[in-house]
Amino acid sequence: MIEKEKYEARYLLSIVSAIINQTEIPRSVRKLNWENIYKLSEYHKVAHIMYLATLGLEEDIAPKWKQLFRERYEESLMSQERFRNAAEVVMWQLKQNKIHALLIKDGIMSTCYEPREIRALNQVCILVGEGQEAKIHSMMRSMDFQKQENRKARGEAYYRVPKTTVVYYTDLGFRTKQLRKYFDFPVKVIRQMEGEKYLHQFTEDEFFIYLMCDLVNQYACAEITISNMVDYWQFYKAYKDRLNWEYIDKELATAGILDFSHRLQNLANIWFGGEKQAFSREYEADADVYQAMEMYILTRGIEGREASTKLTELVKEVSDMQARKRREERMRRFRGFLFPDRKYMENIFPILEDAPFLMPLCWLWRSLLLTLMPIKKKIYRMFNPMRRKISDMVENAQVRREEKLMKRMDEAVRQVMEESSSSVSQEVHDILDEGGENMGWQEDGAHKSDVQGDDAQKDDAQKDDVQEDDAQEDDAQKDDAQEDDAQKDDVQEDGAQKDNVQQTGPQEGDSQKNEGEIAQQPEVKSKEVYGMKDFFSNPGK
Repeated sequence: MIEKEKYEARYLLSIVSAIINQTEIPRSVRKLNWENIYKLSEYHKVAHIMYLATLGLEEDIAPKWKQLFRERYEESLMSQERFRNAAEVVMWQLKQNKIHALLIKDGIMSTCYEPREIRALNQVCILVGEGQEAKIHSMMRSMDFQKQENRKARGEAYYRVPKTTVVYYTDLGFRTKQLRKYFDFPVKVIRQMEGEKYLHQFTEDEFFIYLMCDLVNQYACAEITISNMVDYWQFYKAYKDRLNWEYIDKELATAGILDFSHRLQNLANIWFGGEKQAFSREYEADADVYQAMEMYILTRGIEGREASTKLTELVKEVSDMQARKRREERMRRFRGFLFPDRKYMENIFPILEDAPFLMPLCWLWRSLLLTLMPIKKKIYRMFNPMRRKISDMVENAQVRREEKLMKRMDEAVRQVMEESSSSVSQEVHDILDEGGENMGWQEDGAHKSDVQGDDAQKDDAQKDDVQEDDAQEDDAQKDDAQEDDAQKDDVQEDGAQKDNVQQTGPQEGDSQKNEGEIAQQPEVKSKEVYGMKDFFSNPGK
């Protein structure tokens, strides 16, 4: 745990101490990470207590974390009445079914808190005798409780909506041999409640001994939390003047935890007590010890384990016990791996369905295969680089071969396209040539039509020139005719006969001229007609 986290953990302790002692909440001199504080308080099951502290720290805490603290506090409030009613009903049912029962821990500790909602109730814990599982199961089903898997692998848990859990134990769950031996007695020998035959309860001294043994047991298992220390301190404050300390010390010595229990009492006084001056001298003398115990609790056994091992042998004993259980678990799994059950082996060796006596041989054969498997893996790892290199070479060769094939295919396609385009173009030219000779609209015909257009323009120009020449000749002839008419008028004045002769003469002359014009005009038209015929019959000219 880094220095900042240590500071936040100690600040959390100071706030919890201020709340349970109803003193002023201390202010932090450093900037706090409330996310870490919330996680740490939830880890140590004191988040509902922290909500009361946040009421006076509104300017220092974000609304998000304040809301989460509020939700935990509301759950604690609702759990009080719910679990109290559940405990009364369940204990009454146990009495009716004649089952010896003892209410432990959570059902008693809430009476030591003021106000009671400071103590969150997680479940109702009841100690019963052995061999009562069937009756308890039937009784709980009749009250609409459903059996639930218990993750801690201790006790039988039953759950009912809304959020009501009842757990039955047949023993108090101590891990160490000394504590198990000390509490090795049936529940029916415990003092009975007044006026009851099947319901039992601890005396105040017995409950304190049980509370201290449970605290030491949780410390040895690295499961102790701040809330466990608060439980001890609240009970200690409420009953310290009424306890028989001589009897308690004797019983704790018999259980083998007297010295360490005194260490835990001193640590609780350092954390929550107002009488720090009475313990200041002892605390200064063993400051390193209590600091190691503090870090061991705050980190749930991650730090301070070596110092805790020196303080009590229970830590080492529990650690050895856990290591032994881990070894046994590994051996059990190893045996299950080497010698699987029949159902698993039948899936691998179907012959076992008809011949189960061959199971040892199948186990042996499977073990042999498993033994050879590492050699196979080693050989595979040895030749795997070579195999990978060969596969890469083969893949590269295949890629190159495909590239060459694609190039050849592209070349072949290009050649085919070129040959087909040349043949198609030749056929197109042939078709155009044939069409040009017959119809005159192909490509060559278009060129020829341009030439023909030029020739036509030339012929038109020639025609225009001829027509202009003919027009000029007609004008000249008209002028000559007018002159002849003037002469005729003069001749008519001389005499009628001469006029008649002259008139007939000119008429004949005119007729001859007209005939000459008419004779000339057909020649021009014949040229024009010949020119058009020549154009259509000889397009190339």
